Amino acid sequence: MNINNLFTQHFFMRRILVTGFEVFSQHKTNISQDIISTLDEKIIVDDPWYKSRAYKLDGVEIELERKILTVDSFGSRNISERLGQGESWDAIIHMGLCDSCLIPRIELLASNILDMKIPDNLGRLEKNTKIGESNLKTKMNHEIIFSKILSQEFELSFDAGNYICNETYFHTLKAIANRKSDNEIPCIFLHLPNYDKITIENCKNLLSEVIGRMIFKPVISVAAGVIVHDSKMLVARRNDKQHSGYWEFPGGKLNLRENASEAIVRELYEEFGWNINSVEHLGNWFHSRTDYDIELIVQKCNFQGELPNFNDKKNWTSHDQIKWISDHAGVSPYVGCDEEVANAVSGLI
Repeated sequence: MNINNLFTQHFFMRRILVTGFEVFSQHKTNISQDIISTLDEKIIVDDPWYKSRAYKLDGVEIELERKILTVDSFGSRNISERLGQGESWDAIIHMGLCDSCLIPRIELLASNILDMKIPDNLGRLEKNTKIGESNLKTKMNHEIIFSKILSQEFELSFDAGNYICNETYFHTLKAIANRKSDNEIPCIFLHLPNYDKITIENCKNLLSEVIGRMIFKPVISVAAGVIVHDSKMLVARRNDKQHSGYWEFPGGKLNLRENASEAIVRELYEEFGWNINSVEHLGNWFHSRTDYDIELIVQKCNFQGELPNFNDKKNWTSHDQIKWISDHAGVSPYVGCDEEVANAVSGLI
């Protein structure tokens, strides 16, 4: 999968397919159909990570192909058949009504089983029917793309149900996997609650943000801990496959809805078994990689109580050595922008 082609930093229009479903069963409306009916053909989507990025990316013009699918086997296969005939988009977003949802759900998996509780609009009532050999997951890296909260509350889900929404998602993901192309089309399914839980405007804002997450280069927020003792700062040497032999201020990615202080306390306990306090925010540094940018949020920390026994490494998961340094020249090489951090922080301790 060539992930670079999923993200944009250029001024060209992107074509995105957005689908909803017609009214079904006893419902008088379907919020996904109503959204499709009110979407403009062209929209501008802004960088959803602009607050965490070190440089500015202009908004991107999006051409939306809007499609309302029938609630039957024909509708569920409509997009997969078009993909099989060679059609392509820069991204595909399916939307559907979820009566039981309290907030929107971003579906990450399509089940290979249909088990309908109500007939579809042509009277079909499949029970425990296999539609494929195994479940299919979206190839989008949700841990990166949805690493930050959206303005509209949402939840990540691995259960798209066993009705037409799931069937459609399954067939589309399978068709994408069967394409003979190096550029994989990112695809996601949005399950939306009914009108008593959300408005169309909130749904459209959510859709715009999801599109932004799919086409802009993501930013990962990482917490790093500068532990200071006797006017020296602690650095740790990585021993994992990707960065073996490189030094860093230890830390890790912020979980969803977690702040930097919470993240650094959690990460240092998980990676070393250390109990620390996060006492001060020292600043943010930035580093760019091929697939994503990194916002490094640096926190000054100290140990709770006595210093740990650094010779006891049984709880260490990603490092093999620590060192106390007074300036950046104390070790080399560094991970990412950590040498810049060491150079800046050494003047503060």
